Amino acid sequence: MQLFTHGRRLRALVASLFALCLTGPAFALNPEVALRDYNHAAWGIREGAPAEIKTMAQTPDGWLWLGTSTGLFRFDGVHFERYAAASAGEVARRRVNELRAESNGDLWISYSVGGVSVLRKNGRMEHLVPLDSPSGSIEGLAVDRDGSVWITSDRGFFVQANGKLRKLGPEQGLPHDNAHSVLLDQYQQLWVSFKSGVYRLDRASGKFTLVHAQANQDALVQSPDGRLWLSDGDNIAPLPLEKTLPTAATAPLPRPALYAPLESRARNLFDRDGNLWTRLCPEMLCRLARAGNHPEGTLRPGSEAEERRTPQATGPSRVTNALLEDLEGNLWVATQSGLERYRENSLTPVPLPQASGMFSMAGDTEGGVWLSDIINRVTWRLHADRAPERSPQHYAVLANDRDGALLMSNKRSIERRYRGTVTQIPLPPGRDGKPVDLDIAGLQDDGKVLWTASAQTGLIGLLDGQWHPRSAFSLPDRIFMSAAGRKPGERWMATGDSTMVFNDNGKLTTYNAGGVGLPTMVAVNQDVLLGGDQGLAIFTGSGFRMLQALRPEALAKISGMAISADGDRWFNGGQGVVHVKRADWQAAISTPGAQLRYELFGILDGYTGQAMLEMRLPSVFADRSGQLWFMTSGGVLRLAPGRIRRNTIAPTPFVLGLDAGDVRHEAVQGLRLPPGSQNFSLRFTAPGLGKPEAMRFQYQLSGINDDWQEAGDRRAAYYTNVAPGRYSFRVRAFNEDGVPGKEEARLDFEIVPRFGQTIWFKLLCGLAAAALLYLLYLYRLRAATRRVAEQLTVRMAERERIARTLHDTFLQSVQALILRLDIVSAGLPEDARRKLEPILDQASDTIVEGRDQVYELRTGRVDDVESAAGEAGRQLHADHPTTLFDIAVNGPRRKLRDTVAEEACEIAREALRNAFQHAGAARVQARVRYEREHFILQVGDDGAGIAPDAAPKQKHYGLTGMHERAARAGGKLEIDAAPGGGTRITLTVPARAAYANAGSWWRRGGS
Repeated sequence: MQLFTHGRRLRALVASLFALCLTGPAFALNPEVALRDYNHAAWGIREGAPAEIKTMAQTPDGWLWLGTSTGLFRFDGVHFERYAAASAGEVARRRVNELRAESNGDLWISYSVGGVSVLRKNGRMEHLVPLDSPSGSIEGLAVDRDGSVWITSDRGFFVQANGKLRKLGPEQGLPHDNAHSVLLDQYQQLWVSFKSGVYRLDRASGKFTLVHAQANQDALVQSPDGRLWLSDGDNIAPLPLEKTLPTAATAPLPRPALYAPLESRARNLFDRDGNLWTRLCPEMLCRLARAGNHPEGTLRPGSEAEERRTPQATGPSRVTNALLEDLEGNLWVATQSGLERYRENSLTPVPLPQASGMFSMAGDTEGGVWLSDIINRVTWRLHADRAPERSPQHYAVLANDRDGALLMSNKRSIERRYRGTVTQIPLPPGRDGKPVDLDIAGLQDDGKVLWTASAQTGLIGLLDGQWHPRSAFSLPDRIFMSAAGRKPGERWMATGDSTMVFNDNGKLTTYNAGGVGLPTMVAVNQDVLLGGDQGLAIFTGSGFRMLQALRPEALAKISGMAISADGDRWFNGGQGVVHVKRADWQAAISTPGAQLRYELFGILDGYTGQAMLEMRLPSVFADRSGQLWFMTSGGVLRLAPGRIRRNTIAPTPFVLGLDAGDVRHEAVQGLRLPPGSQNFSLRFTAPGLGKPEAMRFQYQLSGINDDWQEAGDRRAAYYTNVAPGRYSFRVRAFNEDGVPGKEEARLDFEIVPRFGQTIWFKLLCGLAAAALLYLLYLYRLRAATRRVAEQLTVRMAERERIARTLHDTFLQSVQALILRLDIVSAGLPEDARRKLEPILDQASDTIVEGRDQVYELRTGRVDDVESAAGEAGRQLHADHPTTLFDIAVNGPRRKLRDTVAEEACEIAREALRNAFQHAGAARVQARVRYEREHFILQVGDDGAGIAPDAAPKQKHYGLTGMHERAARAGGKLEIDAAPGGGTRITLTVPARAAYANAGSWWRRGGS
């Protein structure tokens, strides 16, 4: 890369710079406002400001950067923050010598021991020139369009390009002297000043040429019109215009709008309106109004400054180190002891030598504004552009009649001034008819009667040229304050006891007005308004309705109002001037319950005290020029509605960091908070240097706040009991005039869960719960098994008891009976013995069967159902040979559960016995079906059938027993008519309850 490059086409450059000049606020500080009337703020060590501030710069994002002997600081208008503190090995970089911001957001930093660094917009710090470089202490910087850095220092003039530092001298057409100042103008022309003169770089040749030869000129500055000025320790003078313009230019191009904020000036500063702010005066700061428009010639600030600021008014330090005008048009002063700011107030105080706070104000027909200080007994004529004029005569109370004439009361008359004519209205004489001095407390003209009051006469009225006492009029018993109505003879009177009385030419109508509290204002214009110490009410035609506001206290203690030419309302209240736009006023009065939108001009805007109340007179006056005058307990204030400064700079919000417990975390995207960080706070801000106290914020945390949360002017958000996870915090800002930021600030972070909060822990808990449930299942299964075993044991014991009983009693008795019958049969005739032998054989078989039953009871063994049913059927057929019997089995035989087999066998025997013995059937059939989903036992006959009421008539309850057995087997028993006649008994048991190996059979795919 070449050291010097050719410039771009001038036309394109001029167009781009002109576009840049259109940005930023429209006005600087108004030079018509006295320095003492600016809003002045100072920050010292007590307020957290660093000391020994040598240089300042403002980056386009709004931060004000301060270079000090102890490091680099930044200021958002509220808090000072040390930034990029040097490490132990870089202590020398704590002594900042020069700061320069660039329009791309970079901040260039030089140090008193040498070296240059650049703080990039993304927060990365780069050290371009080492501390031990040959440049020495660097005094000035200029960053060229190709990234080259031009450096003035106590060792000469240098350029840093392509990573190399090079000293310039005679080879480039420059002297050996030390360079004092370097400047890059709006045409991208590079200027450097030496003791011998001012030089300009010829980019085509890479050489410098002498433009202006003059000794002892060191500092280069620019005025808003683009002219270059040279300043020494005492004077400041412009360079000849023809020497500073490029060849192709015919007139100076305005300097860039960002010229002033990007770099502070050590001695002189031209603000954007051409006012010169300088420390070249006996005091620490003075101002030359519109000095940038000064004709060719030298300015001498020490003798020509129209106003000076004394150190006693601005702080303890007499040393001003640097001046800077910020993006919003405020002026900043860096001193040895801290930082100061000058800002224009919306409200301008009237410079009265003394002010009691008890006033009366009115205007004349020529546009003059008159003020009476009642306590100090002084009357003033006020002016917007110069100091008040004291009237040679004091007038106690001032007012205007319905014609606009000025009424001014003195001790014995009321002076009326109307279009240059002055007339006197004598006050009533004393009781003896001689003139008497009266202490007038008020004047009011309702178009029919001129009212006044004094301690000597009380309330009196002038009607048809004659003064009449209060008793001559139709009035309420008490009048706390009043106002004339819209028509002659109308008056609205507040009694002070929650009532409002309307006097229409002697006809009185009373309305309740208790919501306002103690009355502070009665105003009649387009509306009838009643103010009080509790709020503001409007007459609706049938009564008074209180007006609502977001902060009701803003509408309390209003003692005066005026309507500007645009229809806006201006109220003087307990917290300041309340401004209501016409549209907002109409919206509030047309919709009951709607909140009144308003703008408050308070202490930050120059308001002092509170609205004047004690006099019970209107505290707002609008003159013929449209300016508004407000009377307060602290003095008189003036406001020009059309000249209110509005801040058009959109704020840039920042998330500064996150605090969890005692640990502060920087705002780094992807921040991971340690486990247990469920309680934390987020710090954020938006640089606003004019009225940072009025900056308003909104924030949102994903998953926690779905809607934007209003933070007001608070610059922190607090959260508790936030679960682990990933979150995104967003914040947006609005400046004091409601201008929103162009973008939101965002911080993505994660709260790392404790082990007990992780998904693995939850899975382990799930597995543990499943294992516990399984163990509980096993325990329940074991307990159920134990209960079943116990039941089986009891059942087997019962079987054994029954078996013993059958064997030891019944069967033995039957056996004995058979033996005896056998003995008896031996003595019977052959024919009788032959008939008895089958009976004895049957009894023997019964004994055998009984013994088998006893065996089964003892062993728990049961035969398969088809065998039991077949054996029972064959025995019954032998006893009933006329009844045929057959049995069929369907499906592969499967082992039944013992309980099912036992109960099914008994049901089969009982059903067969019923069929053979009671049905009178010719045929009995038994069917056993081993199906996939059911076990089915069916016994049918073709007999006479069974009567519906047969079961209850059977004393042995056989059918009932079969139903009970079916239930114990886990199935159901159905008794219905068989096809073709007869009865059919069907036992159906589900497979899982019937088969001993139902599960494995299913797995094998049995059918």
